[in-house]
Amino acid sequence: MNLKKFTAMTMRTRIFLSITMMVLLSLLILFGIGGFSVSLFKDEFMNAIEQNAQLSENMFEVQNILIEMQDNPVSFEALSQQLSQFDFELYVSDVNLQSRYSNVKHSEWECIEELEKTEISSDKVILYSMENVSIARCQVIVDNQTYNAYATYYPGDFSFWGMDRGMFEMFLIVFSVTGILAIAALMICSQIFTKLLIDRIMKPVRELNRAARRIKEGDFDEAILYEEEDEFGEVCQTFNSMQKNLKAELEKSEAYEKSRTEMISGISHDLRTPLTSIKASIKGILDGVASSPDKQQQYLTIAYRKANDMEGLLKKLFFISKLETGNMPFFRKEIDLGDWLQKYIDEKRHENDQLAINLEKDDWSYKVMIDPEQMKRVFDNLLENSIKYASVEALIITVSLKREADKIIIRFSDNGLGLEEKKLQHVFEQFYRGDESRNTKKEGSGLGLYVCKYIVEQHGGVIMAENNDGFTVNIELPENLGREESKWQEF
Repeated sequence: MNLKKFTAMTMRTRIFLSITMMVLLSLLILFGIGGFSVSLFKDEFMNAIEQNAQLSENMFEVQNILIEMQDNPVSFEALSQQLSQFDFELYVSDVNLQSRYSNVKHSEWECIEELEKTEISSDKVILYSMENVSIARCQVIVDNQTYNAYATYYPGDFSFWGMDRGMFEMFLIVFSVTGILAIAALMICSQIFTKLLIDRIMKPVRELNRAARRIKEGDFDEAILYEEEDEFGEVCQTFNSMQKNLKAELEKSEAYEKSRTEMISGISHDLRTPLTSIKASIKGILDGVASSPDKQQQYLTIAYRKANDMEGLLKKLFFISKLETGNMPFFRKEIDLGDWLQKYIDEKRHENDQLAINLEKDDWSYKVMIDPEQMKRVFDNLLENSIKYASVEALIITVSLKREADKIIIRFSDNGLGLEEKKLQHVFEQFYRGDESRNTKKEGSGLGLYVCKYIVEQHGGVIMAENNDGFTVNIELPENLGREESKWQEF
């Protein structure tokens, strides 16, 4: 397994492998310590066997003493004294295997206990070597009673780390020492792997903590640099995306706050002009300046027209408020845009027979899904904008339709003076007017084209402005090639 593949693992897989490696390494350490202990035990055991091999002459002497005991019985104490000359101990049991005499040690007794499970010859002295213990075994008759006699020898210089032990006791010590060492090795191994795993996990956690503190302090620019392809990598990427979104929302909020400030300023300015005219007209009537009925009628007409202008501005502001809060409903239905525009232009001509407005289109069917009332607002605003700002004596407006791929393009053009190129990119901004000082004599709120942009985009379209022998607005709407599912209510 190469390093690149390992780093690409998920955190769950990495934890599983780390624990597996920890257990495996611990078992290998346990196996190594156990092997060393067994090797040490084996060496001690073989040394003991070699020492027993040197007792063969004493064993024969002891064998002779036991043979003589069979022929000429003596007391067990006397027999024990004879055997002690050769460092042998004595154990005697009756035919029911009940102990009658014993001065043996625990190590010898374990061997005797095993031998008593087997039958014994009545006239022979049998020699044994078991677990470093030399044993001579026979039957003797004392006071007409048959006894089993065992002469045992355990080498006094044989020791395990300085202590005399039987084989079982030695095994217990080896097992205990090995267990203690294995536990210690497991603890050390687990601590090492746990530390490595914690460091691995805490690295992205620390990065996330630092990033959270940066955001708390208002720093949204520095991203988390964690490129591992695991769960934390996904969390860090999500955190970075969240940070970008927070920054964007903060900038949007700041821009919205700035827009609100400009809106209040714009409202104050745009309402001041008609309000001043209304006050002046009423003041002229009250002060007797307009003394004749015709003059009074003129002043009242001015006041009424300015009041209508204020009402129109407030309606636009109310409409903008609905747009900003998302409460503006859209009810769209399928229409033929060519027929709809022709009816719209005919209506405008009927309202103003001096208006030169033409529609250019071919015989194609331009099926679209739109909200007719909202789209009418778009063309009303475009028409109003051209009337106010074209600055020509004979205004001519041309509306043309054409199909391009799966889009329908509407071109709304006038023969006016157009707009400076540097100002074209701002015409759809809220409260923007070509005269930034807002001192132009041409009345306008700077909201009309902003409303157009919002409505067109809500229809899934795009709106752009350009200078082309006058001021031109291009609107691209998606063609209704089928009755697709719509998020808008249809009627």
